[in-house]
Parts: sequence; structure tokens; C-alpha cells
Amino acid sequence: MRIHIILVVLFVFPVTSLAVDDDGRKNSSTPWRVEAGFTYRHFQQQVKAEVGDPRGERLVNETEFGMMLFSAREVWGPISAGVYLQFDRGNRHAARFNTIDPSTGQTVTEDKIGGDFRELWVGPYLQVRWRAVFIEFGYGLFGTRSDDARTDLPSASGNTTDAFTFLPSIAWMVNFGGNVELIDRLDIVLRMEYRSRYYDKRGGERFKDDIEHGTQNWTPFVGVAWRF
Repeated sequence: MRIHIILVVLFVFPVTSLAVDDDGRKNSSTPWRVEAGFTYRHFQQQVKAEVGDPRGERLVNETEFGMMLFSAREVWGPISAGVYLQFDRGNRHAARFNTIDPSTGQTVTEDKIGGDFRELWVGPYLQVRWRAVFIEFGYGLFGTRSDDARTDLPSASGNTTDAFTFLPSIAWMVNFGGNVELIDRLDIVLRMEYRSRYYDKRGGERFKDDIEHGTQNWTPFVGVAWRF
């Protein structure tokens, strides 16, 4: 319900744009901006007796792909307000180094954990722009994360399969970036995203022992923006 209210406020009844061009004239021709883009991240760790030896089991192997949508309207000079949606999907596997198999020369690991994960964020954000660069502040109004690897974080009733949900007070996003005009009203956007969040529930129920699970990350973003 809260998401629906914000969408109505920002998109059906937007405030009047007061954006001003560099020459001081009021600009009401392109108050809206829609962006779409993607993120990608891959990380590995491994152990070998010597560089060039056959690869064995990896200590860490993580791949993440994400898609992001932004929609905003200029509300005053360099300030725009809008909503965003981000969906990330990937997999992560981790283990401890055990030994090198003498028969194959490959790494052997132990205490393996891992699995697929999916995370969805939706919320409002503000952008402050100076020429071609900007900073953005966003809030995770709604967020959920399904993580097959985190069976070690059960709910109070022992649920280890349902998705996590946000602790409402800590679900923040800060972005730094810039844009380069590709053609008229169409820009390439580069952004570095920082997100910090805590989860306090699984399947709508508090974690066992009332613990809270924190996550933060830096993620690059590449996309396009259409101004209209």
C-alpha cells in the first residue's frame, strides 16, 4: 500500500518543475527522466601449490547480475525526485581450504556453503545534479532477499527457506555518477552504487534469538537515460 501511494504522488500528481537552464531561462521541456541499466559482478578465490597447476575447488566463487530502473522528475533547479526498482540475481559458493590432492595436484576444500540468491528493492530517491555529475540518496521502502546459502539463519520457528525482509530503519542507498550525452535527450549513465541494509525477519517472522543480518556492497551501474 505504501508503494502505491508514493507512485501516485510522484507520477500522477508531480510537483511543478522549476528546472533552470545554464542561461537562467526556465526549462519545462524535459522535466522527466527515465533510466534503465544493468550491473554485473564476478569474484573468485582459489589456492594452488604453484601458479599454473590444475584448478581445483574454489574457495569463493560469486557471480551477480542486476537490472535497475529509475524514473524521476525535476522538482527544483538541480534536484529531482522519483522512484527506483532494482532486481539482482546470482550465486555464491564459499569453502575453507583443506589440502592439495597429491594424485591430481588440485585443491580440496571443506565446509562448503552456497546457493542462488535473488534480491528486490523498490523505493523513492532524490538526485542532486551539478552539470554532468550527480549524487543520489535512496531508501528501500520495500525489499526482499531469497538466499539459498543462508540456511544458518532460521526464523524463530525454524524456517530456513523463505525470503528475508528489511529492518525498516536501515535500508539505504547512496549513488555517485555522471552522464554523457549520446544523442539529443538520450544519455549514457555511469553510476557507482553503495547499499547498506539489515534484515530482521524471514518469512515475515523474526530471526531466531532476535538477531539481525547486515549486508553492504559497492556495485557499478551502466545504463541509458531518456529525458522528456
